[in-house]
Amino acid sequence: MRIEEVIGRNMRRVREGRGLSQTDLGQAVTEQLGKPWSRQAVSAAEKGRRYFTAADLMALARILDTSLPSLLLLAGRDASEVDLAEGAHVPAEEYQRRILAGIEDAGRALTSSDLEELQAVADKMRDSHRRAAEALDGFEASVASAVSVVQLSPVSDSDITADQQQMLRDQYEARTGQKLGPDDIVDWVTGELRS
Repeated sequence: MRIEEVIGRNMRRVREGRGLSQTDLGQAVTEQLGKPWSRQAVSAAEKGRRYFTAADLMALARILDTSLPSLLLLAGRDASEVDLAEGAHVPAEEYQRRILAGIEDAGRALTSSDLEELQAVADKMRDSHRRAAEALDGFEASVASAVSVVQLSPVSDSDITADQQQMLRDQYEARTGQKLGPDDIVDWVTGELRS
C-alpha cells in the first residue's frame, strides 16, 4: 500500500468521525495553509491520489484535532509493507515501529478529541451496566412477587398471568442466558422458594 493511501484512509476515518464534510475540511485547510484545497482535492487525498507535504500533514492534524501518528499509522492489517516511492518499500512492522519511536508516553499522543471519544465509550459502558443492574433489580422484584404468591397458596400455571409468565421467561433468560420452557415456570419459581 502506498503511504499516500495510508494517510488518505486515516484522514477520511478521522474526518468522518469528527462529522466534517470534504468541503468543510478543504475550506479549513485552505484557511490554514493559504493555498486552495477543494472538495475534489480532499477526495483525491482520501483516495491516496495526492502527495502530502509536512505542512499538509501538520495542518490536517490541527484541523482534525488528532496526532500525526494517527494520520500515518496503518489501520489493522491493511498491508504487509508500505510503498514510500517507486521501488522503495518498508515492511509494515518496521513502518509502524518507526512512526511510534520516540513517543515516550502514550498519553501525550492523545488529543482532546481522543479523550472525549474515550469518555463517550466509558459513559456508554456505565449506562449499559446501569441498565443491566435495573433489569436484575426488576427480575429480583418479579421473583419476590412470585415468592409471595407461592407462599400464600400452591402455585399453578393459572396463578401466573401470561404477561407475568413472559416477563419471568425474559428475566430468567437475561439472568442465565438459557431459555425457560413454558411448563418450567412453576417448577423454577418453586425451586427458587426452596433455595
